[in-house]
Amino acid sequence: MGFLSRILSRWGQAIFFPEGRLRDRYEAFKALLAADEQSLLLVAELEEIFSGARQVDPARINWLCGQLSEAVGNVVARLLAMHPGGYPGLAGTLARIRLGLAQQLPPRLSKSGRPFVLPLAQALGRPETAGGKAANLAAVQRAGLPVPPGLVVTTGAFQHFLTASGLQRRLERLLRQVDLSRPDRVGPLCVGMQALVLGASVPEDLARALREAVAGSGFAGRRLAVRSSAVAEDGERSFAGQYTSELDVPPEHIVEAYRRVVASKYRPRAVTYRVTCGLPDECAPMAVLVLPMVRATAAGVLHSCESAPGKAGQCVSIFASAGLADALVSGTSEARTYRLSRRLPAQILDVSGDADVELGQTELSELVMIGLVLQSVFGRPQEVEWARDPDGRCYVLQSRNQSAPQSLKADQEVVWPDDAEALGGSGARALAEGLNPIAPGVGCGAVFHLGAGDDIARVPAGAVLAVDCLTPTLARGTDRVVAVVARSGCRASHFASVAREARVPVVSGLKNIRARLPEGLLVTVDGDAGRILAGCSAALRDAPAKRMEEQRKRLAERFAALARQTCHLGLTDPEAPDFRPEGCHSLHDLVRFCHERAVAEMVGPTENGGTDARPDRGLGKARRLRTGLAFTLFLLDLGGGLAPASGRGDEVRPEDIASAPMRALWQGLACSGETWADTGFCCDWAEFDRVSAGIFRKDSRLLASYGLLSADYLHLLVRFGYHFAMLDCLCGPRAEANYICFRFMGGGGLPEQRRRRASVIATVLEGSGFVVRVRGDMLNARLSRAEEADVRRSLIMLGRLLVRTQRLDLRLTDAAQAQRLAEDFLSEMDQGQ
Repeated sequence: MGFLSRILSRWGQAIFFPEGRLRDRYEAFKALLAADEQSLLLVAELEEIFSGARQVDPARINWLCGQLSEAVGNVVARLLAMHPGGYPGLAGTLARIRLGLAQQLPPRLSKSGRPFVLPLAQALGRPETAGGKAANLAAVQRAGLPVPPGLVVTTGAFQHFLTASGLQRRLERLLRQVDLSRPDRVGPLCVGMQALVLGASVPEDLARALREAVAGSGFAGRRLAVRSSAVAEDGERSFAGQYTSELDVPPEHIVEAYRRVVASKYRPRAVTYRVTCGLPDECAPMAVLVLPMVRATAAGVLHSCESAPGKAGQCVSIFASAGLADALVSGTSEARTYRLSRRLPAQILDVSGDADVELGQTELSELVMIGLVLQSVFGRPQEVEWARDPDGRCYVLQSRNQSAPQSLKADQEVVWPDDAEALGGSGARALAEGLNPIAPGVGCGAVFHLGAGDDIARVPAGAVLAVDCLTPTLARGTDRVVAVVARSGCRASHFASVAREARVPVVSGLKNIRARLPEGLLVTVDGDAGRILAGCSAALRDAPAKRMEEQRKRLAERFAALARQTCHLGLTDPEAPDFRPEGCHSLHDLVRFCHERAVAEMVGPTENGGTDARPDRGLGKARRLRTGLAFTLFLLDLGGGLAPASGRGDEVRPEDIASAPMRALWQGLACSGETWADTGFCCDWAEFDRVSAGIFRKDSRLLASYGLLSADYLHLLVRFGYHFAMLDCLCGPRAEANYICFRFMGGGGLPEQRRRRASVIATVLEGSGFVVRVRGDMLNARLSRAEEADVRRSLIMLGRLLVRTQRLDLRLTDAAQAQRLAEDFLSEMDQGQ
């Protein structure tokens, strides 16, 4: 009965209250246009992200997809309100696409609940519960190697903490604002997230479980190391140095230390690293590894497989420092480095470094044995953190896959040109040699110095970064720098691991770094040979752009399935048989379908009730504007838009226009002295190319522009050649209700030419008080809450601008020309010409 009631109601309104029905349809149409505009803005932002132009936290992508789904739902609802009972397959299509979208969005991997704490042995093979670091250490323990007793605070405990304290939604609101293209905002957002965590209370049941666990056997009141063990940490990505380790923690402070480690999940460098890896926050929940402190007399890192000195085979490298290794891995201290044969008893191949520590032959052999065993256990070379206690016993504290060297291949070897840009001479002049090769590869750019307290967001893209030491915070810049040069630091530092993953060449050991590398100097850093050369080859100068292009391709592949559900537009031809609800395969398709059908509904439904509506059929009361200008425009009067004296014929004259916004726009289009381009008749040439062959007249309604107007309202779709403009405007006595929405896109030129024309229009509109957003060649502009006279002036300007920019994309050669044209137009408007 509900469906039949709606149909009977619609028929009754159409028969007895036709004007009221038209007004209802008009209001629904205006609401549809608002939802349509919101949908296209969301599509444009998603396309920008999917193309790699911006890197945002996946939380923003999830949120944008949700907002787009809701906005498209509003578009569909408004079309159905315009035609109750019509389009029976539309709601089902929306549900189908929403279901497909939900399947593409990442699931939450962790669940809230017990067990909150596990013995280390039970972390074996359970990285989703114990995190990567703890699961790896459990495998080390299982192999029979010396590991301190430990326990794991699970990802279930982490989720319980977030849920019980109400943190989840508050963190998500901040995460979805993270945009790495605006690095100045990342820091404050992360400070806010950390403050939320540090200010929340750990649930009492979790706090009690923590206190009871550290009071149990194996710890005996010893001070604790409380370390991050997030899911995805020490896996395919290392997350080296991105989270916090709390050392020397009294057992009674375990709850506070746990909370601080959880808060470190939202440090700027950790969030930046995770976003760069493309990981959603929910796919990296935080488990925590708790170990008793080892009273270390020496500690460090070993690499189980590296190139031996002189590239003669392979070796085990051991990096050692006195006491704990925290200063060594944080990049603030030097190490004593041993290169040893990969056999037992270990043979010392090379010793370097000034650290005040010595390892004996027995200890070195034991560490080599540990490295070889762990490489066999994990099936890949390992990077192992170790510590030696006062009894001379070496413990394994951490093991992760060793980041693979990414040296240049033989066919990528750089050839230094004789005319290399260099100061003080030509050619590849060496500025420094014999430096410590930290991360392999070659990169060149202008030197930029970053001080200890400086924000890394200041670093320009393509810079060679010069620093005092290799701290983990530098990881935030690996997507922008081409190389790093440091005064101190070794290959065992956390940043060295991250740099090798990111393929950023790094060298260290350059004394007097500021004097020897003046800021702005163009240099090449050779991370393989440990040297710095003056100048740069053309091939290397192009490398950052190529690297960015590769990254964009990877992002496009990563988001391909999601883009198909959201942004892909396959429904382009209103005349095609599949231009119906069942032919929609994305949310963008639905927006296009609903917009086309809504326009058709406004200009007159078809006989079959709208399911096969066409813009060129059943135009009802739409009337052609009779003008000498070279384009076809049909106008539909929604009430008060045309003068009563215009009669009831098929055509109207410009003087019959009573709509205030249409009169102002027409003045700019036809009565302001602008010269129309001599390009023949203006219509939708893309459509004309498809269907012409002498079958259609160029002034056919299929190719025309359309205007829906009332006394104070105008919705206009203007088609000039291969581009179109949409204008939606309210121009009345109430300034707070007045607005102009303007959209422009398309053209017959190349993509770069179309973008230049969009930049001309954007400059003019911004100079005229509009808020403008440009994505590719699509421009959206809005003027809000303006006085009626100001709206009219803006409409006159827009009319002139539309005429002035006809086929401008084909004539624009560079950005400077585009800027000059925009400035000239604004100057004319200021002079009242």
